[in-house]
Amino acid sequence: MAGKKKRLLLLIILLSIPIALFYYHARHPRSIAPKPPISSRFVPTETPSTPPPVSTPKPGSERSGTASTSTASPTLNPAKLRDLNRKEALPRLIYISSGERSELFASLKRQGLPLWFSDRFLLPAEIRPGWIRLEKPISLKEFFSKINDFPREKTRRVVMYSGDSLDDFIRQFSRQARLDPRDLFEEYFRFSPYVDGGILAGYYRLPYRLSPGPAMAYLTEESEKRFRQISRRYLDRYDPAEFRRYLIIASIIQRESWHPEEMPLISAVIHNRLAKNMKLQLDATLNYGPWSHKRITPQRIRTDKSRFNTYRYRGLPPAPLGSVTPAALEAAFHPAKSEALYFVKGPNGRHIFSRTYAEHQAVIARLHRPAAPHKPEHNVTRPSIKTEPQISYNPSKTILSTKSETNTTP
Repeated sequence: MAGKKKRLLLLIILLSIPIALFYYHARHPRSIAPKPPISSRFVPTETPSTPPPVSTPKPGSERSGTASTSTASPTLNPAKLRDLNRKEALPRLIYISSGERSELFASLKRQGLPLWFSDRFLLPAEIRPGWIRLEKPISLKEFFSKINDFPREKTRRVVMYSGDSLDDFIRQFSRQARLDPRDLFEEYFRFSPYVDGGILAGYYRLPYRLSPGPAMAYLTEESEKRFRQISRRYLDRYDPAEFRRYLIIASIIQRESWHPEEMPLISAVIHNRLAKNMKLQLDATLNYGPWSHKRITPQRIRTDKSRFNTYRYRGLPPAPLGSVTPAALEAAFHPAKSEALYFVKGPNGRHIFSRTYAEHQAVIARLHRPAAPHKPEHNVTRPSIKTEPQISYNPSKTILSTKSETNTTP
């Protein structure tokens, strides 16, 4: 009983210490000097016509050790540090995402707005998505009250092609958008937890006047929304460290096939070989970084000593190979029920799967057998087949379109 009383008394003392410190700082606030403006944000362009008066110390103040009261920085009460009417250095370009209030609040905070947790209650019930460009510094209160009144920027379509590496995308995007590729790389790694593959293949909308920070914040944020949805569907959670494994598998699937219907079978081969501790021995894993979309030769397989060479090392490559489609991600999480361990591309571009190495060798021998001469068929009308537009790799592709729209969402 005495031990319990001592522990209770110790707990009360420990809890009273932060309470006492809080009241002490509230009664004795420290002086806080204003911070200089950040160069990457708004800086007021108008300068005062007359310079502010410079106070000079009184004669003898230096000898007596007392400073003039006019030069001392004002003391601020912690309760008054939050002034919503004060003009803030908000980012010039702000993206208003669609979705729940919590997601929008997290997006605004990610873009650099100085928000507190209580500011989420200032957001209107319904907010029109789109891009906002601020022409002058405004207060947070004014920003929240006029968030639906700001005109939305004209946008154009941006395409992230499936199978493209980050190097592919930034090289072309920087040239077409006239942005520094080094800045784009820096901003990408500031927002995305993945070395590659952090931008999902698909269509996005970006304004014409653009800077690297908002562009990469938007592209990675929209991609992680889909990553989060797919991961929660299969794992009931989204952890980037755990999700990276499936993103790597999806990037291999994406390199091996463009056909969604056979992606689960390729995923089954990868999962089966990993479960048996077999080397993947896939050419696709060598299409990483600057070697993206390059033909893999036997010499390259022998000379490449990186962890991406799955002929040399067991397990998965250390990072995703490039951008993936939602179909490839779905296949990585949900492989087909198959015992296949091998596959080879057939003459029609589709893959043939085998359970054993003997079956695999037989398939290869059959494919290399000279084909019989083909007799042309006469009076046969082939039906026209309508195909959906693809976002697969194209060497002469254009990342940015010239068509513009207003008030659009991705």
